[in-house]
Formats: sequence, C-alpha cells, structure tokens
Amino acid sequence: MKITGVRKGSIADELGICVGDRLLEINNQRVQDSIGLKFFESDSELTLKVARKGEAILYDIEKEEDEGLGLVLEEMSFLSCGNDCIFCFVDQNPAGLRGELYFRDGDYRLSFLYGNYTTMTNAGPATLRRIIEQRLSPQYISVHVTDYEIRKRLMGLRKDDRILEKIKLLHDNGIDMHTQIVLCPGINDGEALEKTVSDLSRFSDRILSLAVVPVGLTDHRNGLHALEKVDGARARELLGTINGWQAEFRQKLGRGFIYPSDEFFLLAGRAIPGQEYYDGFPQIENGVGMVRHFHEEFKTQARGLPRRLLHPRVLTLATGELAQWFMRDEIAPRLQRMHGLEVRIEVVPNALYGRSVTVAGLLSGKCVYSALKGKELGDLLLLPPDVLNADGKFLDDSTLPELEDRLGVPVLVFGGSWSDVFTALQEGT
Repeated sequence: MKITGVRKGSIADELGICVGDRLLEINNQRVQDSIGLKFFESDSELTLKVARKGEAILYDIEKEEDEGLGLVLEEMSFLSCGNDCIFCFVDQNPAGLRGELYFRDGDYRLSFLYGNYTTMTNAGPATLRRIIEQRLSPQYISVHVTDYEIRKRLMGLRKDDRILEKIKLLHDNGIDMHTQIVLCPGINDGEALEKTVSDLSRFSDRILSLAVVPVGLTDHRNGLHALEKVDGARARELLGTINGWQAEFRQKLGRGFIYPSDEFFLLAGRAIPGQEYYDGFPQIENGVGMVRHFHEEFKTQARGLPRRLLHPRVLTLATGELAQWFMRDEIAPRLQRMHGLEVRIEVVPNALYGRSVTVAGLLSGKCVYSALKGKELGDLLLLPPDVLNADGKFLDDSTLPELEDRLGVPVLVFGGSWSDVFTALQEGT
C-alpha cells in the first residue's frame, strides 16, 4: 500500500518513513488496507517492511501497545458485488447521475466500517479468514432467501454460494451479524420467507437482527425483470406474520429478532410501534424504527423549545409522500403550539425515480424545486435528513445554495437538532 501521509512527530516520522514509500508487511503479514494497518500496528513489537525506490527496508519497533505508527495509506479499492439481483436498485437509476451511484458495492470492509450490506457471494476462504482473524465485526449481510433455487433466480447466481455455510463459519467464530431480506412479492415471500427466517434463527446467538424491507421499484426498469410492488394488503399480511414470529422469538431469545421496515407500517396504514418493539434500534439506518426514533427524539427535544418566538415566523416542512401523514399528525401539531409560529407541510413527489419511490431520503434537488417552485415557503424551508451526501450534494449533484437561490428562501437540511432549526428560523438564516 502506498503511504500518502506521515503524521508529524509520530513513530513513522521519527524513523524517516516518507510519503511515497510503500508499506508491504507488518510482522511478515501483508498489509492490504488501512483496516489491516490498524489491526497489525496495535502490537507492542513490530517489524515493518517498507519499499522505497525498489529497495526493501526493515524497521524493528518497540512501542506502547495500541500506539499508532502515524501512517496514512492510500484509499483502498472497493470490491464490487458479484451478483445480478433482479431487484438491484443500482440498475434502476436514471441516466446522468454521478458515477458512484452506478457502483454495485460488495465490500465486506465497508460493511464493517459503515454498515453497508453485502451478499457475501464473492467472500471466499481468504476473505472469511480475514474477517475472523481481524475481528471485522459486525458484518451486515443481505440474505434475501436461503432456498437455493429461489436464490439463484432472485440473485442471478451462477453457482451455489453456500451462504448458510458462511454464516455458520462466522457464527462459530464469534462474528456478529445483522441480516436483511428485500421482499419481492411472489418470489421470496410465503413459504420461502418462512424457511429463510427459520434457517437464520438457528444462528441467533450471532445474528443480532433480521430486517425485512420492501423491494424498491423506480420508473427506470425498461428491460428489467417484471416485479410486483408491496401494496397495503400485502403489507398488512406480512406485519401479521412477523408479529407472530416476533412473539415466539421474544419468548425464546428475549428480543424480537425479526423487524419489518417502517414502510410496511406506513403502507398498511398501521401505527408505528413503540420504541420497545425495536430492541435498541439495531437497524435504524435500514429504515427500521427510524420514524419511531425520530418521534421520540422530537418529543424529548420539544420540551426544551421556546414557548414563543421573538418575531412571527413561517416554517415549511418538506417531506416525501410516504411520511406525510406522520409529519401532519405528529410533528406539525406540536410545533403549532408555539406562539408566533406557523407551520406548513409540503409533500414532495419523487421526480427523479418516479412516484412509486416515496421515501424522503431519495429526493433530489430537482424534486424539491419542481414541487415547490412558485409557492410561498415562508421564512425557512426544512428538508428531511440524509438528502445530501458528505460533499453536500443531492443525488442529482445540485447543492443547497443552488436550491436556495432558485426558490428564494433559506433552506436547511434537518441534522437532528430542533434547537438548530429554531435558531436558524429566528435569525432568518
């Protein structure tokens, strides 16, 4: 791995290791990436093998345990997914988006670092051994179905990837896992779903949770496999089935084990369960319990909000179609109790992926502008969380300042603090 940085005053700096050198081995173990570096450098006695201008240099080091070397390595190349799932969301992207949105992520390291889901199809013995030896736990695994014939059809497998054998190996070696099923009606539901849940529950000591999420279908499926969407009737049926399984698991395991995503409750017209249903929200980033967690956080923070504003203000809350009733019934009424505040709700259809995609996190800048242009938006427009990436861009690469300029109103993306919202509102920024 190429060394791209050496921290000043660090062990590496004192040894004269330079930017541009290549870190080959630590204690005779090849260093593949920054995760491997962090794992190997934790020992108190190290032998580093570094390449410089074609020459190998050895450094013997004694240091405090867990003291870092001060090396920064080049970014690792990401591993792509080896499957061809008939429901893959990447294949349903419209043309013209940034390149990274067309990449099928299948990297177990990103699973460990960020909770990205991988199928483990291309995880061979070396990968599994590394996960175990370097304790890359937890892993987030997209299982979808365990029946091989259905799995082959659903995921485009060319041979049996022996997913249950891999899960058993990780289980037996103490690696925690979170799993998910993307539910495709008529394919991996019914008896296939029951078998999958039964198979995975055998490893419940290390499988900490199993999420079920509905298949996401966009308007950009030309030439792709025909799939049915999850409607209200199917959502209600599934919730009844999962509630029965949960009751059994709670009695046996002391936790629910299997959790439907919020979309099922909203599609079914059912109330979102209380926070005890989610056992600590292990899959909140997967949309499981996100609405309940948001509501509980809102109720807690609402106790500290001002009873009145210094000056009358109008706050517009933009939301996706799926969560509109929750925002109208639970959030807006409490905010309206604040003297001097008027709250407006604006529902933003998804103009990028199509009306069938109703979650707020997939709204683009164009979606927001198309829905709200020409409307009176008051003093501040508040957007849902997670609509911007780490670079401050929407899915269509537009930015918040561009949206503000086009709409003629200050725009804020909700970052988790209602105090920040009202500070911005009262300052008019």
